[in-house]
Amino acid sequence: MGIQDRPYAWFRNDFLDKTSTSKIKYWKTGKYNMPQGESIISKEGEGFKDWDSTAYNMIVARETKRFIRIHKQKKKPNDPFFAYVALGGVHIPHSPPREYSDGSPIAGVYPTPHMDLLGEMDKVIGSLMTYLKRKGLLRNTIVIFTSDNGGLGGKKGGSEQKAGHVSNGPLRGHKGTIYEGGHHVPMTIRWKDHLPEGQTRSHLIGINDLYSTICDLAGVQVPPGQAQDSVSFAEYIFDESNVNGLREYLGTWRHNSKTGLLSHALRKNKWKLIHFPQRDEFELYDLENDKSESKNLASSNSQLVQQMYQYLKSIGP
Repeated sequence: MGIQDRPYAWFRNDFLDKTSTSKIKYWKTGKYNMPQGESIISKEGEGFKDWDSTAYNMIVARETKRFIRIHKQKKKPNDPFFAYVALGGVHIPHSPPREYSDGSPIAGVYPTPHMDLLGEMDKVIGSLMTYLKRKGLLRNTIVIFTSDNGGLGGKKGGSEQKAGHVSNGPLRGHKGTIYEGGHHVPMTIRWKDHLPEGQTRSHLIGINDLYSTICDLAGVQVPPGQAQDSVSFAEYIFDESNVNGLREYLGTWRHNSKTGLLSHALRKNKWKLIHFPQRDEFELYDLENDKSESKNLASSNSQLVQQMYQYLKSIGP
C-alpha cells in the first residue's frame, strides 16, 4: 500500500493483510537495513514491522503468481481472470533490492537507483511471462504493458542522461506536468496468434479506452452505466485502416488539492491546446511538426483555440 506514504502495509481483499496489532509499528523517516536491502521511509507513520520498500516489486510478482495459481486450481480451465499488476519501480523512494528473487543482482547495476528499479521491472515482467507460459496460459492471455504517467525525466546533464537514459526522449516536461512528457506514454499489447505481431499504431487513444477495448477483445458486453469515457480501439489493433469510431479528443487535467485546477489540455488530431486557468493563458502546439512543444501557435490560431477550449470545458470536471 505505502511505498510512497503511510500506512506501510499491504491490503488483501480490502483488509489489512495482518490481524495482530503487535505486528504494527510507527516508522520514523530514514533508511533501514532490511533482509532485501536498504529500505527507505520517506514520511513517518504506521506500518508493518517487517515493511521493506526494497521488496515491493518482488512481493507484487509473488502475489500475482499466487493469484494465478489459485485461480487455475479452483476455476474451470477456460474461466477468465484479470490481474492488474501495479509495479512501484519508478516511484520514490528509489530503493532497489540487493538482488532479485532469482539471485541476479539489482542494486548498483546501473548508474542510479531509479535505473536499477527499471532493470528490476524487466525481471518482474519476464518472470510473470515465464510463469504464464509454464502454467499453459500465455497463448490465451492478453498482456498489456503501459504507464499511467510520463517518466521522471531526471536532472539535465545528470548521471542518467550521461548514461544515455532519457525517460521522455524529445518530449517536453515530465511526470506531473501538462506537457507531453507528463502524459504521452508507450503501450504494448500481446495476444499470441490473435493480434498482429511487430506492428505499431499511432492514432490517439487513452488508458481509459482499455476498459471497452478489453471487453471487445474478450467478447464481454460493457455493463450499463460503465466505461463512460472509454472508446474501444479493438478493431484498430487488428487493422490500422479500421479507424471508424476511434476517439477524436483526449483531455488531461492537472489539479492541486489546495489551489484547484492548475492546467488542462485537449488533444485533437495533430493539435494540442493547453490552458492555465489561474492566469488565463493559452498554448497551442502542432504535435505533428513540433513534438517537443517548443512553438506556441495560439496567437495565430485564435478561432481554433476557442473551439478546442469550449470542448475542453464541456468534458472537464
